[in-house]
Amino acid sequence: MMITSESKNICLFNTCKTWGGGEKWHHDIALKFFEKGYKVIVCTNNNSELYHRLKHTPIPLFQIKIRNLSFLDPFKIIRAYQIFRKYKIDTLILGLPSDVKTAGFSAKLAGIRKIIYRRGTALPIKNSFLNRIIFKYIVTDVITNSIEIKKKFLERNPKIFPDNNIHVIYNGIELNGNGYHPQQKINGHHKQVVLGNAGRLVEQKGQKYLIELAAILAAQHIDFKIMIAGKGVLKDALMAYARKLNVEDKIEFLDFMYDMSAFFKTIDIFLLPSLHEGSANIVLEAMYHAKPVVAFNVSSMPEMIEDNKTGYLVEFNNINDYADKVIHLIQNYGFRKEMGENARNRVLVHFDLNKNICHLEQIIN
Repeated sequence: MMITSESKNICLFNTCKTWGGGEKWHHDIALKFFEKGYKVIVCTNNNSELYHRLKHTPIPLFQIKIRNLSFLDPFKIIRAYQIFRKYKIDTLILGLPSDVKTAGFSAKLAGIRKIIYRRGTALPIKNSFLNRIIFKYIVTDVITNSIEIKKKFLERNPKIFPDNNIHVIYNGIELNGNGYHPQQKINGHHKQVVLGNAGRLVEQKGQKYLIELAAILAAQHIDFKIMIAGKGVLKDALMAYARKLNVEDKIEFLDFMYDMSAFFKTIDIFLLPSLHEGSANIVLEAMYHAKPVVAFNVSSMPEMIEDNKTGYLVEFNNINDYADKVIHLIQNYGFRKEMGENARNRVLVHFDLNKNICHLEQIIN
């Protein structure tokens, strides 16, 4: 696509300090747009993970600490306004509700043509007076990463934002990366099966269900290991829960991992017991590495996982059925391998990052 002079100056604005799906999306989009010849800058929080991952690139970075009430701080608004004006920003893509309230107002003052809020959380937007003002006078477009999140966005006020200006763009995978290779070995049924999970150790991610799953599998004398990659406030509580259920030897907490490709080469089945999710990057990565996924049937999961074909969708909170599905995959190596191949093919067809970039370009141009 030809880059027009009207839409080549882009700012990605995400001030979350930790690393998650939204931060990965902003990271990948910033690099892709830069490669395409757009003039890109990124605003992020002081010493954030997003900042550290981009600081060795040629993309200009600005550290701004935004909190929920920062829209009441004139210095924060002026700071963002000055950056937008200096770099003649034409398109602003915002990542957090707090970013929208502060930097969105700055962008309006700076005359930015496209002010886009990218929403990746499967929770409703509050029908507050401030939100009604923001989505009537400031934000020009909303991007959600699933149909379910779009529905949730409008749940409390279907008229808060024009439906035609809400665009569904799924997360995507860089398909020419170092993913699964057909010759990669997958453990057979005669070996210990490794179950994997990755994500922040917080209540939303539901890792406590993995501890309960481990207790069920151990009671049936199944040879397995659960590897959990990630860090968060619940780590000590989860470890204590594992000791309480006497499965601490079956669960390995890996902390944060930078090389997720190595992680996926280690595991046989990916588990996602989240309470709610957007278009979870980690699920797409697992599927791309030909791993069947067992998840609760919540939020956007049915848009990603084909039940009984690329993995299993289980009724939320039904840990016994969850265990049954995992056991079936453990005991049926051929079916597990077939599911993994189906999962990889689904990513190749539906979740190509470069196709999604083209969709985003149509919105900003």
